[in-house]
Amino acid sequence: MIQLSRGLSVALLSTALCAAPAFAARPSDAQIDQLMQSMNYERMKGEMLKQMREPAEMMAMAEAGDGLDDKQREALARSLARQMSMVEEMLDWKAVAPIYRKVYGETFDAAEVQALIDFYGSPAGRSIMEKMPLAMGRTMQELQPLMKTMFERMQRELRNEVKDIVDGDDKAAPAPPSPPQPATGG
Repeated sequence: MIQLSRGLSVALLSTALCAAPAFAARPSDAQIDQLMQSMNYERMKGEMLKQMREPAEMMAMAEAGDGLDDKQREALARSLARQMSMVEEMLDWKAVAPIYRKVYGETFDAAEVQALIDFYGSPAGRSIMEKMPLAMGRTMQELQPLMKTMFERMQRELRNEVKDIVDGDDKAAPAPPSPPQPATGG
């Protein structure tokens, strides 16, 4: 009886293992590196830096105020250039490769990474990668008025709620506001 039971257990275990889906292989570091190369990481990094530079300049000028002379403006420009250089160094492939390898390796399997490599290596994939920074930049521009309105409303409501809390008003917090509706038309 024990012999039959052990044989049945082995047969059931074998069947279960064969029926279980095969685990997908983790992509190799070389595959992930190849994917980033096919996605043109260096160009993406350049686009990110370019998109960061203008807001950083505007923030620096706003912080400094209007009373800067030419010498002070040049010093501010040098300071900003140093900071942007630090960001560029931080985004260097050698610095970020371990992060991309970890995240992409934990997110995608080897077959998926290969499919992405094949896609981004194709004419359509390269065209999409060329257009993606423009689409993202334009999306951010279009979202700015919506975000500004939302942050102003949040600030107003938070200010009122803090005042109520400080003044000892124990009324129940209002329901969260509905999100602002996107502007229509063009």
